[in-house]
Amino acid sequence: MSKLGDKIKEIRINEGLSQEAFAKELGYTSKSTINKIEKGINEISYDKLMLLIDKYNLTLDQIFENNSNQILLPKNNTSNLYISFSARSNGNSENIIKYMMNDLDTFISFKDLFINQCNKCNYECMKVNKCKYRYDDIYNLLDVSISYNKIVFVVPMYCGNPSSLYFTLMERMQDYFNNNEANYQIFISKLHIIGIYGSDEENPLFIPLISNILTDINKCLPIQRHKYEIKMSDSVMDKKCIVTLIDTYKRNMGL
Repeated sequence: MSKLGDKIKEIRINEGLSQEAFAKELGYTSKSTINKIEKGINEISYDKLMLLIDKYNLTLDQIFENNSNQILLPKNNTSNLYISFSARSNGNSENIIKYMMNDLDTFISFKDLFINQCNKCNYECMKVNKCKYRYDDIYNLLDVSISYNKIVFVVPMYCGNPSSLYFTLMERMQDYFNNNEANYQIFISKLHIIGIYGSDEENPLFIPLISNILTDINKCLPIQRHKYEIKMSDSVMDKKCIVTLIDTYKRNMGL
């Protein structure tokens, strides 16, 4: 996102505009908005991005060329890809991944990618077979992910539901797999999911929601915090029973 901010700053400077003047050109009321976009603190909306492209006679390719995040390719054919869908750094999702990974594996925090939600569109992915947000990181992520040996999602529960970051991927995958149908079965065959939540009694739909994409329910590992009396502020990895659960899952799944 900061790389996109750098590109926007470059365009503004090339046009000889101050942040205040540039903000007015794009319909913002304050130069602080431009300052935050350029620093990568805030994202520019798709509508504003289209206005920028139209006003300065640019293309999406010019905006995003070499500016998407670089998703690392696997180091060898045994490398696994771990993706956290937590909005936090150094939380339970990330700590579980750090424990499971080896030096050949790759870790991605979904929150750090430049990926738009399905928003303010007219079903372009269904009507013209091309999502209006195709130039963000989603295609890059999915293209690279299927080259890994196995793919592991770690999905936390927020307010009784899977994190919104997970739903964002589920929505955005539609356009990719509509245009890359052969890759879908490869992706699903490699996918594993770990869910971190309260308990089956309190949240009976959590595991079904995150695992319905899997062909084998055994590839989903449920980690019930309340079953083991783990509070929200506690680290699940401090519980020996959770470590044993993860070790067994790793062994059974060949991770």
